[in-house]
Amino acid sequence: MKSLRTNASFFLTLAAVAFLVAPSLMAQLNNNAPPFDFNDGFYGANGIDVTQLDQPAAGRFGLFRQFGPPARDPHQPNWLVDNSNNDPTRKNIRILATTGGYPDDGSGTATEFISIIAFVLNQNFFNTANQSGGAGNARGIAMQDIVGNFEGYAALKQRLPSGVLAPTPCGSMGDSTLPVGTPCFPVTSVATPAIRQDWRFATNRNAIDGSDGNDPLGIVSGTPHDSPFGYFCDDLLGMWVLTYFWYNQNSVGDPAGNIHPTTQCISMLIQLASMHGIGLDGTPNVLTANELNFLEGKDVGAQPLGPHFPNPPNPGCMNEGQLDTGGADGGAIWLICPALPDPRAGAITSDAFLDTVRGPFGIPLDFRFNLNFACLQLFGAFCNELTLSPSQTAQVISAAAHN
Repeated sequence: MKSLRTNASFFLTLAAVAFLVAPSLMAQLNNNAPPFDFNDGFYGANGIDVTQLDQPAAGRFGLFRQFGPPARDPHQPNWLVDNSNNDPTRKNIRILATTGGYPDDGSGTATEFISIIAFVLNQNFFNTANQSGGAGNARGIAMQDIVGNFEGYAALKQRLPSGVLAPTPCGSMGDSTLPVGTPCFPVTSVATPAIRQDWRFATNRNAIDGSDGNDPLGIVSGTPHDSPFGYFCDDLLGMWVLTYFWYNQNSVGDPAGNIHPTTQCISMLIQLASMHGIGLDGTPNVLTANELNFLEGKDVGAQPLGPHFPNPPNPGCMNEGQLDTGGADGGAIWLICPALPDPRAGAITSDAFLDTVRGPFGIPLDFRFNLNFACLQLFGAFCNELTLSPSQTAQVISAAAHN
């Protein structure tokens, strides 16, 4: 698999490249707080109905899911009680499960780390004023509308127990133009065992200086402008609306209609697999927005699959969609899943663990997450920021192999 070849290459790079900061210096800078759940008052002040959030189906850390997924070891807790918190917006539930994801900046780097605190299953999780179009906060903006600007990209497994790759999701996102009897894949869970590849998150949609046009008080431009919103400025609970993406019948076929994959999609999927490897259901991994949009048949002004594929496919090879906000599909529509603003300098504690998609025998699809997590956990910095001795390099590689 491509991912295994990439891992070996990255080992050599890690060992050979001279980096910028000494680990001994980074160890003195452990001043970033680890993740804790928000307290009920802060949830309420930001538009969440806590009575909905505290239902078992939401799986809120601190009440539910202390053991089991995302932890792989049945004895590994996902969270624990820790009374060291001194943030007045947080409570004493510290999150250990640290989920890796790609930033939505086109880089495909394995540098985002988040905490999946709870699943939001319908719009009634927002109080009435903070449902879309409601009176909202002091600026007159509903939290549901703010969160709608920040997408978490979920890749559910499409291969069914029968071995067939389903070309469409079940429920409201399903393609009604496909023949009766077309197999569909379930959308009721985004827990790690249900996804085929690692997440992508839109934390980059943020510019505190107003350079992205987000100048809500008019301080920068002189004219208030509330959108686009900033993830770390406006989305104070770190929530995401989930955008599901999948390979359609042009990529995987449809046995119900005797539909076969197109030659164009087959060629593009082979190229994508050569770039990023394949996920748990045998489909190629998608790391960037340009790759996804291109494969959907959109002109992205670039050639994300390389010069041999200058134009997007027609018809497209992939689709994306979002669940019914009323909850009819039974799956997560939003996540309360704050990204670590800065995972360096102590934010990833010694007892935290990495949650990523794993193949047979626990082998990660993208070992870069393991390496960065190990560097952050051991030395408080990303690997490419460190000057590592040979013994420290060996320490990182050993820790990464056991994450």
